[in-house]
Amino acid sequence: MKSRVIFASLILGLGLLTTRATAATTTNTDDSPATSKPASAMLVNGSEKQFALYYGQNVTKFSHNTNWQNFMSVISLYNQSPVAVLNLSADDRAKFNESVAQVNNQLAKQKNAEASRWMNQAGYTARMINFLWNANQPHSENSDVQ
Repeated sequence: MKSRVIFASLILGLGLLTTRATAATTTNTDDSPATSKPASAMLVNGSEKQFALYYGQNVTKFSHNTNWQNFMSVISLYNQSPVAVLNLSADDRAKFNESVAQVNNQLAKQKNAEASRWMNQAGYTARMINFLWNANQPHSENSDVQ
């Protein structure tokens, strides 16, 4: 009886060690756009305000446009509460994507390193927001196979 208890304890201990070892070697399967980018690659943590300041000083004509306001309102909403952008209507989403294209076009015209950096950050942020929107779609919309 005593040898069976020792044997069972030994097997249980080896099983726990094996489970713990395989749990430590799991790989990261997160394939979202933000996993390979540092936070400084996006318009977050106050950098959206610095971007708005840069944009207002260098692209003054477009910075008073409705598309610019649409762009900044979604970016600000994303920074306040990323989940809140999921509640935007399809019309607001389309307006945001249109404004992203215009912001990128205006920044591309600047042709300097700082504008290029801001364009990359705006692009990564827009991709993340669109990723959230696409990931939040109901399963019935994105699966036609049964």
